Amino acid sequence: MTPSVPRRPPPLRGAGWLEALVVFLCAVAVATVHTPYLLDLMALTFLWAGLGLAWNIAGGYAGLISFGHAAFFGIGAYSSTILFVTAGVSPWVGMCVGALLAALFGAGLTLLFARLRGPFFILSTLAIAEVVRIAAVNARDLTGGSEGLSIPPLPSLGNLVFASKQSYAVMMLAYLAILVVVSKAIERARIGYRLCAVRDEEDAAAATGIDPLRLRTFAMMLSAGFTGIGGTLFAQYFLYLDPLQIISPDTSFQIALLPAFGGIGTTIGPILGAFVIIPASELLRGWLGDAAVGLHLVIYGVLLIVVMLRAPGGLADGIRRSVAFLRRRGA
Repeated sequence: MTPSVPRRPPPLRGAGWLEALVVFLCAVAVATVHTPYLLDLMALTFLWAGLGLAWNIAGGYAGLISFGHAAFFGIGAYSSTILFVTAGVSPWVGMCVGALLAALFGAGLTLLFARLRGPFFILSTLAIAEVVRIAAVNARDLTGGSEGLSIPPLPSLGNLVFASKQSYAVMMLAYLAILVVVSKAIERARIGYRLCAVRDEEDAAAATGIDPLRLRTFAMMLSAGFTGIGGTLFAQYFLYLDPLQIISPDTSFQIALLPAFGGIGTTIGPILGAFVIIPASELLRGWLGDAAVGLHLVIYGVLLIVVMLRAPGGLADGIRRSVAFLRRRGA
């Protein structure tokens, strides 16, 4: 008889009230703000926060640090778009197809490379994403190649195309809210304990009867599937796909950057990361304009380094330490 998994919460687990409060305040903001620019900024922030949470399922809970999530993002985006443009299939259906294909691709990637350690797994995911990008560029008849693929701007709920920025913000917020619920459910379920055990002490977890490969494959499938859904939402928002942008190392790095900045292995971490990085990136890009292209990347790169040096666990860890310090001072 194998020992049972210790019933202890994963590190940095929260009660969930903070995430619920953030989602509620975001809903209030969407309902009350009518400025197109601010709604656009909110929609992008919610989308990237959801993508960060999706990455966190594999990278934060299972310890599968991936720089290849752009592949899942692209699979979701192109699956729904190709089905819609060529066969008239609703993006709702295409989104499910894209999520399934991305999940299966994630499972195959994990089965092939999960036994690799440290930078070897990271490099393998980066290489696979590059293979997917090259395939998308060369499949001109299917993806439009480097010229890109356009989606007809026909506003309707069935087409997942809206004339109002507010509708898009609602859709992205719904995506974020679903990822928050899924993340908290994983943290509180037995699988959350098991994933954290595999992440922290794989050999010890295996000795208790846990199958690390099976758990990690499931986590990557879930992470890839939700990333594929995010790809569909991105495609329906911008109505244009370019493989050099969609399936690029920059996309993978940004998805992974948000949890790293906010706090890997927490639900609030990717949200904090997105709420700081995405608005800062857009505002800096608009402020600097063409005078210093790419300088905004340098600025928030420096910001990331400062945060990681001062709080290796990200913003969430820094906030927790600050609260604990203030409580000790108050006592």
